[in-house]
Amino acid sequence: MNGSALRTAYQTYDALEMAMRATLREIGVLLAFVIIFPLGFLFFLGQIATPSLRAQVLVGSVMMEMALLNINVVAQGIGQDKLSKLYDLWVSFPISPVVYVASLALSVLPFSLGSALLTLAAGAVYFHLNLIPLLLPLLLGLLLVWASTIGIGFLIGVYGRSPRAINSNAQFVGIVMTFFAPIFYPVSVLPLPLQYVAYAWPLTWGSSLLVSIIQGAANQVLLASLALGAYAALWLVLIGTGLRWRQV
Repeated sequence: MNGSALRTAYQTYDALEMAMRATLREIGVLLAFVIIFPLGFLFFLGQIATPSLRAQVLVGSVMMEMALLNINVVAQGIGQDKLSKLYDLWVSFPISPVVYVASLALSVLPFSLGSALLTLAAGAVYFHLNLIPLLLPLLLGLLLVWASTIGIGFLIGVYGRSPRAINSNAQFVGIVMTFFAPIFYPVSVLPLPLQYVAYAWPLTWGSSLLVSIIQGAANQVLLASLALGAYAALWLVLIGTGLRWRQV
C-alpha cells in the first residue's frame, strides 16, 4: 500500500470513528422509525397482495428502510456538522470529501443491514419463504442498494441551508422515493413513459435486483447490479469533485 492510500485509510478510520459516535447517539430513534414503519407496510400489504407479489412486498419494505435510513443519516449528519461548525473543520482538512461522506454512510451501514435482515427474516416467516440459501447474494445486493443512495443524502446535506431544512428535505425526498418508485409493485404495471422515468431512480433497480435474487432471475440480477454499480460510481465521482465542499 502506497503512502497516499495509507493516509486515506487513516483519514477514513478517524472520520468513521467520529461519525459512529454521532450515529450511536441517535440510533435508537432511527432504528425504531425504520424498522417499525416498514414492518407495518409488510404485514398490511401482505394481507392484500397475491402470492405472486409477496416477494415484491417484502423487498419494498426492505428498500424503504434502507433508503430512508441511509439518506437521512448522511443528510442529517452533514446538517448537524454545519450547525456545530464541525463541517468547517472537515473542510479545512486536506482530505477528500469522499472520505467525509463515506464515513457518514459507513457509520450507519451495520445498523441498516441489521434492520434489513430483520425485515427479511420477518417476511420470510410471514410469507413462508426460504431465504437462507440466498443470504449472501441478498447481503451483496443490499450493499449495492446502500452505495447507490449515498449521493442523494449528500446532495440534500450540502445544498441545505439549515439543519431544519435538511431534515425536512431528507424526510420528504426519502418518502417520495419510496412511495413513488415501483418498489412495492413491479415496474411493468406502469405505463411505458413512466417506466422510463422509474428506471432513472436507483430504488427501482434496487427493488428489481432483490426480487430477481429471490426469484432466481440471473439475467435481471446482472443488469440491476450493473445499474446500481453505475449509480454508486457516479455518486463517488460527483462527491469527489468537491461539489460545494468549500461552501457552507
